[in-house]
Amino acid sequence: MIDHAIKTRSLLLFLGLAYGSIWGLFGLGEWLAIPFSMDPQTWGGAFYLIGAAIPSLSALVAVLGVEKRKGLAVLLRRSFRWRFSPFWYLIAIATPFVVNGLNVLIAVTFLGARVPSQWYAPAFGPGFLFFFLIYNGLGEEIGWRGLALPVLQRRLGSLGGSVAVGVLWALWHLPLFWLRGSYQYGDSILLFVSLLTCWSVIIGMLVGKGGGSILPAILLHEGSNFIAFSFRYPGSYYGYLVWILAAVLAGPFLPRPLFKWPGRETDPTLSAENRII
Repeated sequence: MIDHAIKTRSLLLFLGLAYGSIWGLFGLGEWLAIPFSMDPQTWGGAFYLIGAAIPSLSALVAVLGVEKRKGLAVLLRRSFRWRFSPFWYLIAIATPFVVNGLNVLIAVTFLGARVPSQWYAPAFGPGFLFFFLIYNGLGEEIGWRGLALPVLQRRLGSLGGSVAVGVLWALWHLPLFWLRGSYQYGDSILLFVSLLTCWSVIIGMLVGKGGGSILPAILLHEGSNFIAFSFRYPGSYYGYLVWILAAVLAGPFLPRPLFKWPGRETDPTLSAENRII
């Protein structure tokens, strides 16, 4: 097993590369006065696609630099495990739809909101949307859940590590809050951090049940993005409470220990109940 100190160096290098690169890209875009866009045929769209791949590219560079090719092979093999219970694939796909459905139900039933007549209004054509969801999932999750999650769970426990990744993941998106036209522009940073932390707890459960696989993480992450990019629906701040409830329900399914002080090295995603033979 690779020494825990080496894994920690990989994590720190990954975070330095991921944060440094996204802020560098943001600064370059501001300097060149390139407007935000998700259209890949524009400079803004090209910058967005580069940014979406930064976490996973940073993880690959960090692991290759610190742990060499053997460590990189371990990371990729673990990240793309696919042989685990189909039930957890189903939970990953269904969760965003169930949570957002409850949010709509609350808004319509208790707040008098109405569902728009044109409720299905995709922001992109189906081809690019399909490409983007796969690209974005692979571009982020090798870094956040493939590399960062196991290291932080060893130090902080399965729940503590999931929360830490959620906060780091959310704060990495900060440049979007200053990019006019982005989905995050003008939104509350605190609510965004809270939302992604809830997502991260649920994803931490799914990754644990998948023996370290990032595939359920991609499904939940991009299922939520698909809803955001494709549907117009009434919602409310109660939607955040529904996500908090979903995260609370996921907590008991996380491997033990849930929390621990840094010191003893354990890997919750490879506990006996989750290990794949």
